[in-house]
Order: sequence, then structure tokens, then C-alpha cells
Amino acid sequence: MSHTAPPAPGRRSARRSARLDLTVVLAVVLPMLAGVAVLLVRPADTRPADHAPTRTALTRATVVCPSALRDRRQDGAVALTSAADGADGSVQVGLGEDRRGADLRSGKVTTVAGGSGPVAVSGEDETAPGLVAGRSGADQRAAVGCPAPAPQAWFTGVGAGAGHTSVLELVNPDSGTAVADITVYGRGGIVDAPRLLGVSVPGGTSVRLDLGKEVPRRDELAIQVVASRGRIGATVLDRYDEVGAPELTEDWLPAQAEPSTDNLLMGLAPGKGRRTLVLANGTDSEVRADVEVVTGDSVFAPKGIPEVRVAPQSVQRISVSSVLGDAIADGAIGLQVTASGPVTATVRSYVAGDLSHAVGGAPIDEAATVLVPKVGKGGSATVELAGATRTGAVTVVARSASGAELDTTKVDVIPDQGVSVELPARTALVTVTPERTPVVGAVLIAARATPKGSAVLPLTVPAMNGLVPDVRPGLP
Repeated sequence: MSHTAPPAPGRRSARRSARLDLTVVLAVVLPMLAGVAVLLVRPADTRPADHAPTRTALTRATVVCPSALRDRRQDGAVALTSAADGADGSVQVGLGEDRRGADLRSGKVTTVAGGSGPVAVSGEDETAPGLVAGRSGADQRAAVGCPAPAPQAWFTGVGAGAGHTSVLELVNPDSGTAVADITVYGRGGIVDAPRLLGVSVPGGTSVRLDLGKEVPRRDELAIQVVASRGRIGATVLDRYDEVGAPELTEDWLPAQAEPSTDNLLMGLAPGKGRRTLVLANGTDSEVRADVEVVTGDSVFAPKGIPEVRVAPQSVQRISVSSVLGDAIADGAIGLQVTASGPVTATVRSYVAGDLSHAVGGAPIDEAATVLVPKVGKGGSATVELAGATRTGAVTVVARSASGAELDTTKVDVIPDQGVSVELPARTALVTVTPERTPVVGAVLIAARATPKGSAVLPLTVPAMNGLVPDVRPGLP
């Protein structure tokens, strides 16, 4: 009889221990192998990379002109030109279904009747790059460059009272409905204005908002216009009704694209009058700002203007009449505002019964083109420049409405110094081209004959190219 031998003591426990050790090893090794595999397939540097957009040929362009002034001697004329080389074609002028064609040629100024309301000027293909348009007054010394629709715009120093009020005009050049959100800043902070949020602008129409009716108040204001849907061209008509004056005066208030820590306000109306500097701070922190005067010889801090403190999300007003009156007589051409945080700035001048504005300009490093309205007998037009970051040069070319070159002037520019270039009497179009340094500037128009007063047109660079964003697939 045979018997199966019993298992040796301890053998079963040994087998269990072997199985347990293999399980533990697999649980540790497999995740490590998976991690190594992931490292092998992922790039060494997984930080997101920023890729600049690529430039492409601009095939469509639109600029928006505000409603005409209440002038008796004009038909709402709109001036057009192209800053591109060799452009010769037509553009569409109007809004909605009320559009008509107009000729456009490089270096020449075309004047078309725009009616009393706002208009959009649209160019395609050859007439899209370098499209420039402008509007001016006849009874009053006022002018504005027609802006392209923008995602946001700041207007500083607007009013909503009886003596000083402003009208915001929103223009939608497209067929679909656009929506704008308007934030109002006052001396005490953000003004409660629910009716200005979600303002709907149907396609091919415009909406005018009288701030005196929407948010009536006496303090200085600033507004930020944001296009939350669609494209919107925003402009502001500023009105000043001085007590005892025969009639109110009005002029367009140029926009700033965004706040900045360095603001150069070029183009100060000559003569003695009432001048007010208005600063707006849209941040959550207090901002401190220093104000300096720009002349042809230097930039200096004047006596009588201390450091300005602007509370968070508020507006501060400073009277600069006593300082600028004498400084302009001695050759001052602008103000420089240097702040600890981003602000927007405007100098509002009320001189000889006329209203004008100098706003913080954007630095230009490419050719800027400005349409110059008729100056009139006894008037003058000058290009005021400053803000060079290094030694460079600027070439100023003045042309008549027919395109004839009237004058070409090349001037040197250096840091902490301004320069003025006087334009010929018949100038209708001026091109300003900086070299080796960016500059900030404006065209100042001043007249002693009717219509008296001044107008300021900031230098802006017309769009020549389109930008295509760089979109790439990324790993999760």
C-alpha cells in the first residue's frame, strides 16, 4: 500500500509569499514603466508657447464717421483718402441699405455728401488697406478722424450736466445686431447706470445716448465702451454751454484705446481760457500721477500742479488754466502725465468761446495719415510731436486735396523734447513717418477768423494688413 507523502511543513506558506511578492513588484513597476512611457512621448518643455499672429493682405476695412454737427453751412460732408500706394477704386459710403459708391485714390482727398447722420465707409480688396476718413464742422472749428470699430474705447472728461454734456453715438456697420456695455466712472467711483449695460444696436443703424439724460450729474465722468457682441464704432460729441455765451460750442472728443502709465497729450489750443485736466483710473488701486509740460526745448514740472491722486475706479479733475495759459504763450505744445498705474487723460480747453480736446495719444512707429480740414484765412495748422524714446527723425509730407505735394519737412526728434512743424495753408492731407523711434503727435488747427477756435486730430496709423491668429493643437 502506498501513501502520498504529506507536504513538508512551511511549503504552502512559501508559495503564498512568492505570489504576494510578485504582486507587490508588479504594482510598483508597472506605474513606473507607464510614467517613463509618458515622458518619452511628451516634449521636454510642456509650457504653453505664445505664437505671434501672421500678417495677411487686408481685403476688407470699415471706418465709422459720427453724425454731422448742427451746421448751417454744410451738408454733412465726409472726406476720404487712401494711405496705401497705388490704390484706385471705389468705396461704399452710408449705413444699412442707404449706401452709395465713392471714388478713392491714393494721396488724393475725395469729398462726398454724408448727410446729417452717421455713415460707415467700407473698402474691399484694393481700397481696403490704408482707408482713412474724416468729418469736420463749418460753423464751428471742429474735426474728427473716423475710427474703425474697436473692441473697447475710453472717453475721459465727458459731461452729464446742464452746462457740460456729452452724447455717445454707437454705430453698427454690419447686418447683425451688436451689443455694447458702457461703464461710467465718476469722482466717487463707478456710477450706477443699468440702462447703459447691454445696449442693443440693430444692424446698419446707430444709437445716440445723451449722458445728461441717462446719468444726470455735475461731476466729471469717464466712460468705457466695450463691444460684447458684434462690431461697434463709438464716438462722443462734447458740448459746452457757458453761462452768458451766445450759443453752445461743441467738438468731438477722441477716444483712447486703453489706459496707460505714460500719457502724452499733444495739441494745446492757443490763447487764454479755461483748461481742465481729467484723469480716469479704472483699476482697483489708487494711482499717483505727475504732470509735466512739453515744450520745444524740454519737458519740465510746472509750479502749481502737485502730485495727483486718483482713487480706485474713479475720476479726478485738475484745473490747469493758470499754468498752461502762460506756458502755451512761451511755446508749450503738450502735457505729459506719468502715473503709477494705467490711466486715461484728457485736457479740455475752452478758449475764445470754442471747445477743443487733447487726449493721451498712442505711440506710432509707422506712417500716420491725417485729413486736415480747411483752415481758413488767418489760421494755421501744425504737427505737434514728442515722446521719442531715442534719437530719431520724422518726415512730414503735406499735400493738397488734388494730391499735389506742397511741402516735405524732415526734423530730428530726441527724448524729453517736443517739436512743431507748420503746414502750408492749402494742406488737406498730411503723412507723418517716424524713423528709428516711436513718437506721439497730433495736428493742431487754430484760426482767428470765422469760424474761430481750435481743433485737435491725434496721429493714427491706418490699417494696412490683417492679422491671422496662430492656432495649434496642444496636448492635454
